Amino acid sequence: MKKLLLSTILAATLFGGWMDAIGDLAKSYGTQTQSEASSNKERSAIKEALEIGVKKAVQSLGKKDGFYKNPLVKIALPTNIQTMAKTLRKVGMGKYVDQFELSMNRAAEEAVPETASVLIDTIKGMKLSDAKRIIQGPDTAATDYFKTHAGKKLAQRIAPIIKKHMEKEQVTRYYQTLVAMYEKYAKPYTQNAYAQAALGALGMSTSTAPKEDEKDLATYVTNRTLDGLYKMIAAQEKAIRHNPAARATKLLQEVFGGK
Repeated sequence: MKKLLLSTILAATLFGGWMDAIGDLAKSYGTQTQSEASSNKERSAIKEALEIGVKKAVQSLGKKDGFYKNPLVKIALPTNIQTMAKTLRKVGMGKYVDQFELSMNRAAEEAVPETASVLIDTIKGMKLSDAKRIIQGPDTAATDYFKTHAGKKLAQRIAPIIKKHMEKEQVTRYYQTLVAMYEKYAKPYTQNAYAQAALGALGMSTSTAPKEDEKDLATYVTNRTLDGLYKMIAAQEKAIRHNPAARATKLLQEVFGGK
């Protein structure tokens, strides 16, 4: 009888311990599941936010005057010819400056739509750890992610398009015309001692050396095109983080609402 009682107590104890262990495991699993669900939701929200930002940025820039009439991203003249351009404007040759500037911006507008597929593929390949860093990061964390993970591919995708456009629209010819007009009509105004002194006082020079990425016009336009694209994506990202009206879906409202 004592043996039977002892066996019963032992069995109950073991069974109770086993049930406790199962209960703890179930709680642990539930917690992990909730955590994973939350993380997946955040990753989905980031992907959704980025896709919205990319589409709006590309649609805004990849059309006529998308760059040219947007002061935030308009591609300006390379620094080494800005003094030349100002002088040409002063002597009534501004149309040559305008033609050259417009041709660069048109090349960017033509190339931007080709960036969409690269950006979307980058979003699809985003890891959970990347999404967490973006959620917890600064206002431009997602934009910085694109620069790191897609920058090189973007440049490779649009550089040939920009180069082809510049050849078709004879951007180099505009540049050469700009230089020719300067040499013929405007240079005398900047070569005397008084003009040189005045330019120096303004921090300007007629012999400014080109920056590294300005030595080749196609490279210059490619880099400025990507700069403009990143600026527009960053603006969309900031809006989603801080402006409730920009959170176009329920998921974005849920994830970013408390941030």
